[in-house]
Amino acid sequence: MAYVSVNYENKRYMPEPLRRFATESFEQAGLPAEAAAELAGYLVATDLRGVLSHGTYNVPDYVDYFQSHRYNPKPQIRVVHEAGATIQYDGDGGIGYFCSARSVEAAVDKARQFGVGLAFGRNCGHTGSIGNWTRIATSAGMICLFTSTAVSPSDLVTPQTVTSALMDHPFSMGFPAAPGQPTVVIDMGTLLAPPAVQEQLALVSTLPLIKGLALQTISHMVTLPIAAMQPADPGPFSGATCSLIAVVIDPSFLGSVDDYHTEGQRIADGMGQMHPMPGLDRVVLPGQLEAEREVDFRQNGIALDPRHIDKLTEFGRAVGIPLYWER
Repeated sequence: MAYVSVNYENKRYMPEPLRRFATESFEQAGLPAEAAAELAGYLVATDLRGVLSHGTYNVPDYVDYFQSHRYNPKPQIRVVHEAGATIQYDGDGGIGYFCSARSVEAAVDKARQFGVGLAFGRNCGHTGSIGNWTRIATSAGMICLFTSTAVSPSDLVTPQTVTSALMDHPFSMGFPAAPGQPTVVIDMGTLLAPPAVQEQLALVSTLPLIKGLALQTISHMVTLPIAAMQPADPGPFSGATCSLIAVVIDPSFLGSVDDYHTEGQRIADGMGQMHPMPGLDRVVLPGQLEAEREVDFRQNGIALDPRHIDKLTEFGRAVGIPLYWER
């Protein structure tokens, strides 16, 4: 999901000044203090993982969305349906971070009780880097699948390539690891590649395109049809077009957690001894590189692209929020 690659030669910025800047920005946009701090924390956590396209770079845009009422700055997220291991939330037009977090947290609680928890959310905006949400579950020792709709609704009327019409729904799965081992977290967009690149791939094989289309279709079918069963009125909040689903599994209900971790580690160790894919210098499991970045960036600062910090600087000066990283 990272559309901005990490250049480790870029200037480093410590996470706390960025978090404080983002928090004050969201408070100025009308979010309650607690919600502003929560949202800022998610964005900085995303930066720490090196997913720079989905981190604090978005602060000015989100502020605009709150102030223009594209998103509700003070949503009252509520449960609209609950039965057994399932629960459904209405995001009340707010940004999707809050509805996503509440949904996964509830699914974790359900999984502790029933072995599996299923949570669904609707009527919310951008869900951000959704590895944030699967990591909520893995930190609780749970397996999690999470997917949501794309920010822009799919256009299934205008004739175009089917993969372009289905947009880039995010998809994530997380698998807990034994203490001291990196969590396996898959966090990606389901759109395999832009149309021009797809044409180049098709000259070699259409199989990857077909598999990518299958993943896009899955993300659609487990979100949009369910949302349509109980349609929500976003009211004035035009950006609340997203819906989401979280499936959480408690490994302890399936057998020995120690055996689960032992087998997972065996797989990880075995994969690490294989040859890397062409163009890569080592084998890493999904989430391992991001975990390494988090350790590095938390201690030494986040390597931000100059355009990233310039955008925040221009915004901060325009609205009068101190540039805490300059102190």
